[in-house]
Amino acid sequence: MRHFDDFAVGERHDIPATYEMTKDEIVSFARKWDPQPFHVDEAAAANSIYGTLTACGTHIQAVVLFLAARLPEETAVIGALGYDEVRFHKAAKLGDTLRLVIECIETKPSSSKPDRGVVKNRHILMNQAGETIFTQTTTLLIARKA
Repeated sequence: MRHFDDFAVGERHDIPATYEMTKDEIVSFARKWDPQPFHVDEAAAANSIYGTLTACGTHIQAVVLFLAARLPEETAVIGALGYDEVRFHKAAKLGDTLRLVIECIETKPSSSKPDRGVVKNRHILMNQAGETIFTQTTTLLIARKA
C-alpha cells in the first residue's frame, strides 16, 4: 500500500497495462453518454475529420481511471479532490492501444489533519505510436502512514 509519505515529486510510473479501443466499446459507451455520429456510426465517422470511429471524452477519462487502477501497488486514496488542466490532444481512434504514464508533480501535507496529504499527479494517456492523446492533473487526498 502506497501512502502520502511514499510519493516524491518527479517520480514517474509507466502503467504496464494497456487498453484497446474496440468498436463495441467505443459505440456502446458513446450511445449511452455522447451519441455524436463520429462516435456511434462508422459511415459518419469515415466521412468525419477523423476518418474512423473515435472515443468520446468521457470514455477517455474512464480509460485513464481504469489504467490508473492497474498500478502495481494500491494507493491509500481517501478521495479525489479534482481534475484540472484537462486536455484532449488527439482523438483516440478505433484500433488504438492506449497506455498511461503518471507523474507526481506536487505533494503537500495537510495543515489541519496530520493523517493525510494532497498529491497532484499528471496523467498522460498515449497511443501505440507514443502520441499524447489526453492529459489532466489529478489532485488526490491520500492517507499518511499510521
